[in-house]
Amino acid sequence: MNESLDSRQLEAFVVLSKTGSYTEAAKHLFVTHSAVSHSMKALESQVGCRLLSKLRKKTILTEAGEAFLHHARRALEEMRQARITVADLNKWGSRRLRLVAEPALSSAILTPALLKFHREFPQFLIHVEMNGCDDPGGLLENNRADLVLAEKPPDDDCMTFISLLADRFYFVVNAGHPLAACNTVTRNELAKQPCLRLRTSSHGRKRLDDFLSQRGIGLSRIGEIESVDTIKEMVKQLPVMSILPGWAVATELKNRTFIALPSGRKPFEQTWGIIHSTARPLNHAEATFVKFCRQQVAELS
Repeated sequence: MNESLDSRQLEAFVVLSKTGSYTEAAKHLFVTHSAVSHSMKALESQVGCRLLSKLRKKTILTEAGEAFLHHARRALEEMRQARITVADLNKWGSRRLRLVAEPALSSAILTPALLKFHREFPQFLIHVEMNGCDDPGGLLENNRADLVLAEKPPDDDCMTFISLLADRFYFVVNAGHPLAACNTVTRNELAKQPCLRLRTSSHGRKRLDDFLSQRGIGLSRIGEIESVDTIKEMVKQLPVMSILPGWAVATELKNRTFIALPSGRKPFEQTWGIIHSTARPLNHAEATFVKFCRQQVAELS
């Protein structure tokens, strides 16, 4: 059996197995008796054996026909599901949303945006991977992600960057820290403080390292942590310092749980946003997710 089977033949075979009558099958399929008969002869020729037999006035299945019926029904069901899937894709543009996000963005932007997205698209499968995003282009090119939430990457014609927010970083300590009441803090004093760094992409780390190096600031780094919330909790309870983006510590700075140390006239700044492949435009669901991210950024602001 080398030829592909025709779905119309399979459907006629399944209907004929139910009715046991060429005439009834023809009525059900809105074709002629002759059309059903020719279709079944062609099907038997293709599979290379008899599938149907006559018992008095009723058409019944042979043993081979009974075995074939199971596969015919499954094939028709698969085709029915395929049509439903394609119809949904035609309506929504996709039935899944695959995201890769820097952990730093998870609680402030990603989680609220996902809650809104699920309410809007409850039928979607959402896949989220937390990743340092060292290679967003590779994630998109290898079809591991539809959208990447990360720091602004180096310019690349294969990627489109949608800016969500640009913000400065602050050297922060808790209100009880010895440096919290100081109007000025020297580089030597900064260098002595145990510092927790926010772990981001290698590109982001290099930019921050270059910024600190150009200003002659050396830090006593005691660790790198991906979670902003974990770092904030440790800064609140321990005599340690951290360098965090303004959107992450806005509440703590406002209520003076954290104190921002003086760090010079030109602060370190970073732009965060969404990266997608230039090869295709955003579909409706992806564009909606971007909208929800922007709404969350506006609320943060």
